[in-house]
Amino acid sequence: MIVPSLDVRGGRLGDGSDPSVLERARGLVAEGAEELHLVDLDAAETGTFRNLELLGEIARTAGVPCRLAGGVSRVDEASRAIDAGFAGVLFSSAVFADDDLLREIARLGGRAIVEIEARSGFLAPRGGAPELIAVATGRGVLASARAAEIAGVRALYLIDLTTEARLGGPPLDLVDAVRAVVGPRTALHAGGGIRDLDDVRALAARGVRSAVIGRALAERRFTIRAAREASTA
Repeated sequence: MIVPSLDVRGGRLGDGSDPSVLERARGLVAEGAEELHLVDLDAAETGTFRNLELLGEIARTAGVPCRLAGGVSRVDEASRAIDAGFAGVLFSSAVFADDDLLREIARLGGRAIVEIEARSGFLAPRGGAPELIAVATGRGVLASARAAEIAGVRALYLIDLTTEARLGGPPLDLVDAVRAVVGPRTALHAGGGIRDLDDVRALAARGVRSAVIGRALAERRFTIRAAREASTA
């Protein structure tokens, strides 16, 4: 599945473009988006979900499932998001600090995806509770992926922070490495750095469940329809 990403800061699109967040979300759905990845940048940076009301309105009215990202690291935060209309949430890799928390997250089933935010083979959480970030930072990526599987988590979102937001290519090596240590029951999602349709094809060839794409779609490098066709070719 091709999942467009919208980053929001202060109620506006994070890239500073003119359309309102609602207009951009509706436009993506009109272009064929079957799901949306909504990121509260304020929450990731400050721990406060300042855009939850706006993003919740999108989740309730977009007509497609929407998932919330942006430093979620507590199950009660996830529950509030689901109550607000989200189909589910992406949890920050800060949650790898606590195995009991991973097991709680696993009980959310398909509504939970746990992020593996990687830098040079180690976790680098960009949001979440400070005490969790302090413990999780620097933990090995592959050990973390295995811990998630053991805890019962069934979906991981893989992102390489060295290429993300720079159109540096998708995290193919990370996908390959994580797939080698987790079983087929664990769905892998990936995002960050996707530049072109060849990148989409490369992720699809690896069995990635969804590709989350932000900048390339915003810059009209290709369409959602073209990306979907490339993923099934």
